[in-house]
Amino acid sequence: MSALVLHKGAVPVSRTELANYHAPPSTDSWFPVKHADVLAKVGDTLVASGYRIVREQLGVGRDGHRFFGVLDLDSTLVPGVTLAVGVRNSTDKSFPLGFAAGNRVFVCDNLAFRAELLVKRKHSRYGEMRFANAIAGAVSQLRSFQDVETQRIRRMQQSNLSEAQASHLVLKALDQGIVSAPVIPRIWKEILNPSFDYGPELSLWTVLQAFTTVLGERAKRSPNEYAGQTIRINALLSPPEIPVATAA
Repeated sequence: MSALVLHKGAVPVSRTELANYHAPPSTDSWFPVKHADVLAKVGDTLVASGYRIVREQLGVGRDGHRFFGVLDLDSTLVPGVTLAVGVRNSTDKSFPLGFAAGNRVFVCDNLAFRAELLVKRKHSRYGEMRFANAIAGAVSQLRSFQDVETQRIRRMQQSNLSEAQASHLVLKALDQGIVSAPVIPRIWKEILNPSFDYGPELSLWTVLQAFTTVLGERAKRSPNEYAGQTIRINALLSPPEIPVATAA
């Protein structure tokens, strides 16, 4: 459910390796934070709130000055969909401290950073403390977010469609410029013959997975475009009774 894309020179690292990267000295207006400390702060806040990290992907770029990570949590929204968080940090003034959470977290070393809940804080004198407080506030919302997102996903899974209705949604995505004509046959093939088991009936959930499966390869080529497409597809397909979660 989470994705860490490293294709702009960043490389994967372990937690042990991450600890070897240190922050440069502070200035009068800039107070960088060690990557491992940022990851630890996020992890400690999650654990203190009752979450457990079951999988993590970490990476660094620009000679270790940029850190990117995604963490999958032991919090199942519905079968096959888990809650995840993303985190990033820089020690070269390229971007602020960042935390993201949702059922589809996307972090890329080209600086794309997408999810349903987002927190960003500058490396100021009290930036680390404010970041920690903001994370705590965001994490406190995860339970309610989890409830809303679970309802939305279940609603999509239970919203059965006819082939005609599914076709209408695909054409509507084309008409709205969300997807281009060349990928329509592949999306339709994925709807009729899913690569994975999304339930016995054709549903909104099946259609959503068909879109993201076919468009997923674009995540590496054009991460920002992919993130924007995903958001617009979710808005198009989300049942009206369950609103799409928005950034905090």
